[in-house]
Amino acid sequence: MGNRVSRRSVKRNDSPKIPYRMDFERKPPYIPKDEVKNIEAFPRGTGGLGDVWKCFWCRPSGTRKVAVKSVRIPQGNDELLVNRARKKIRLDSYVWVTLAHDNILILHGITEGFGLLPALVSPWTENGSLDTYLNQGHILSKANKLRMLRQIAAGLDYLHGRGVVHGDLTSTNVLINDDVKLCLAYFGLSMILIEAQNSPFDDCHPGHVRWMAPEMLAIPEQGGVVMPTKAADVYSYGCIMLQLLCEHVPYRWLMQPFHVIVARVSRIEPFRQVTGVKEAHKEYSLKCLSVNPKDRPMAFEIVEFFE
Repeated sequence: MGNRVSRRSVKRNDSPKIPYRMDFERKPPYIPKDEVKNIEAFPRGTGGLGDVWKCFWCRPSGTRKVAVKSVRIPQGNDELLVNRARKKIRLDSYVWVTLAHDNILILHGITEGFGLLPALVSPWTENGSLDTYLNQGHILSKANKLRMLRQIAAGLDYLHGRGVVHGDLTSTNVLINDDVKLCLAYFGLSMILIEAQNSPFDDCHPGHVRWMAPEMLAIPEQGGVVMPTKAADVYSYGCIMLQLLCEHVPYRWLMQPFHVIVARVSRIEPFRQVTGVKEAHKEYSLKCLSVNPKDRPMAFEIVEFFE
């Protein structure tokens, strides 16, 4: 790879400490709520962390389509928790607005009027999420699948290199723009539910348990919480990798989230059979899915693997 210097000698560190000075003086732009107009009567997407609305952002300079992610927490009547979640969203927005990478979704700003918490405004991606794209029956060549996996890994490596843990990496949070380029979105939002003293796989977050690392399902010590890590992100990446290569979601034979949780606790593998996949890719995806977080590769190693 030319003069590229390998980072394989770097020690693993899942500490949330940010390795460079974050520019907190750069505030995420506030978009007045009267500039954001709903296009549809109902949200385009609904999940455990909130809803995604298709909207017009109307300004004197022009109008553009945007996605507005409204975040919700179950205890909306708890003022202390709502204020804590509001503060967390604003803090994450300060981080998000400083990020610039081809495989990271842009944050236009934050707005109000979509619930109790600030809503996140980003470009509207006409192709939707990777999960939706696959469910629409698009036929992908092996080359296209590997290109997509490289892009997801590149975005994850960029986040981890800046001390940012995604915490909710699934094929529903990987968006596809008009150029069929993949972008990671909505990182950090899972922390809101965790910090609101909720289990990461309870009723408010049922669908994403399929992609969760096994350690995220552990019962925390008394008074503690299980926080997402970079290694947990890599496990989720491994699930997406096999989802793309095998063309089905983890635990596809289980319909109910509760049954998925039981399977996870029973240590049943998320993919019963891995067929039609190149052996090297199969082995590497299973390495990402290792039960021991220390045995999983780091994000930059995944990028190097695909290069």
